[in-house]
Amino acid sequence: PKHTLSIPSTISATPHKIPLLFYGPASFHPLKPSARPLPIVLNFHGGGFTLGSPNNDARWATAATTASAVLIGVAYRLAPEHPFPAAVEDGVDAILWLLAHGAAYGLDPARIVLSGASAGGNLAFTVALRLAAELRKRGESASRISKTLAGIVAFYPPTNYAQTREQRRASNRSATKPVGRGAPDGLFKLFDEAYLYPREGVDLAGVYVSPGLAGEGVLREGLPARIAIFTCEWDQLYAEGEAFRRRLVGLGKTVKGRMIEGVDHAWDKQPTFRGRDGKKDAMYAEAAAELVEMFR
Repeated sequence: PKHTLSIPSTISATPHKIPLLFYGPASFHPLKPSARPLPIVLNFHGGGFTLGSPNNDARWATAATTASAVLIGVAYRLAPEHPFPAAVEDGVDAILWLLAHGAAYGLDPARIVLSGASAGGNLAFTVALRLAAELRKRGESASRISKTLAGIVAFYPPTNYAQTREQRRASNRSATKPVGRGAPDGLFKLFDEAYLYPREGVDLAGVYVSPGLAGEGVLREGLPARIAIFTCEWDQLYAEGEAFRRRLVGLGKTVKGRMIEGVDHAWDKQPTFRGRDGKKDAMYAEAAAELVEMFR
C-alpha cells in the first residue's frame, strides 16, 4: 500500500481502531493531495469473515488503479473474536470517515464505490444497507441516501444465509464439477458458525446478513443505481448470486457483470505460476471498466 492509517470507530459499542490500507495510481500522494481529487473504491477482503487481510486483493487493487481510482482496503474486525455485526459496523465507519475526511487526502467523497469478494462481496451490500439506516437516523433524506454511493462491484458474494450449506451445494449448476476443487464444506460451516454467533441471536434472513432477502424499499433506497456482480459457474453461491442479480434488475438497478464459466469459488485468488492469466485479467478489466462508468 502507498499509505496506511487507523481511524476511530463511532457506531460500535466497543471503541477500537480500524486500519485502512491505501492503494493508488502514481498520481496519488495522500500527504500532498493534488487539486483534482480521485474517486474511491472501498474494498472488503474475503476469507469467510474470519481470515484474510486487505493485501489479499492486490490484483484487484492494481486493476482499480487503471480506472484512476484509489482502492482503500478495510482491515475490519474478524470472527470468532468479533462476530456479526462487527465487520458491517467497521465498513460503515470507514465510509463515514471518508465522507468527513476523504477530501483532505486528495479523495473525492462524492465518488465512492464499494467492492469485495466472497465475504467481502456480502459486506459491500450489507455495509451499504447499514449505512443507509445510519444516515436515515441522522436525518438525511431518502434522495440523499440513495446518491451517497456511486456503485458496488461484488465478486461471488453470499447473499442468502437463510439457506443451509446443503441447500447451497444442491443448487450447484454443474453435476460434472471436478472433484477436489474449491474449499471443503466443513470450512464453510466453520466460517458460518464463527461469524453468525451465537446462532440463536442472529436473524439469518436479516438485512445485514442476507441482502438478497431484503425488502424492495430497503434495496431501492440503500443500494446505488449501478451494480456489477460476478459469479462463478461451479460455486455453491452461484444460484443465489444470480437470483439477487435478477431481483435488482427488477427493481430498476443497472446490473452488469456476468457468470465466469468453468471456475469455482475464489478461483481468482489462486496463484498464477505461468505469468498472466487471461481469464482473471479479463474479469478484472471488465470490473475496472464498470468503475469508470460508476464514477461518471
